[in-house]
Amino acid sequence: MENNENAVTQTETVETVEKTEVSGEQPVEKNEKTYTQEEVNALDKKLKEKYEKKYAGIDLKKYKEWEDSQKTETEKSLEKDKKIEALEKQLAYAKNESVVANAGVDAKFQKFVLSEVSEMEGDFEDNLKEYLKENPQFLISKVETPKTNGVATQKISDDADDGVTAILKAKHPDLF
Repeated sequence: MENNENAVTQTETVETVEKTEVSGEQPVEKNEKTYTQEEVNALDKKLKEKYEKKYAGIDLKKYKEWEDSQKTETEKSLEKDKKIEALEKQLAYAKNESVVANAGVDAKFQKFVLSEVSEMEGDFEDNLKEYLKENPQFLISKVETPKTNGVATQKISDDADDGVTAILKAKHPDLF
């Protein structure tokens, strides 16, 4: 073909020719055709038109209704059972997620702990308690760091009165 920059890398094997001789085998020769983007677009358009004509008179809603009417009662009950089972799994997951969050697990580790405990056999809550006993690093740390504003202060003991209270006590002991 010409030096066409729109050439697509889609190739089609047109023909395979094998040549064999008595003394040995020759390499396999392949003739490949490269399509330009315009040719690919034209093929795509042609296929779309073909299928639009084929399925033009079909209403998808009516087809689904017809398909549902053809199902037997057992098939319908199986579908309902699958839906119910999926909803029960979602509900159980949400409950377990809530239990993990309320157990004091750090927010960063909740999904990890949930997946680890869910894989264990037995009651979820019992497994969670046991897992957290073995792995306390996943719990929220209760050590509070003192907040500072950057100014160094010295804390006077709680027993000592501040200056104003000390003066009032000295002058009016009957008030205290």
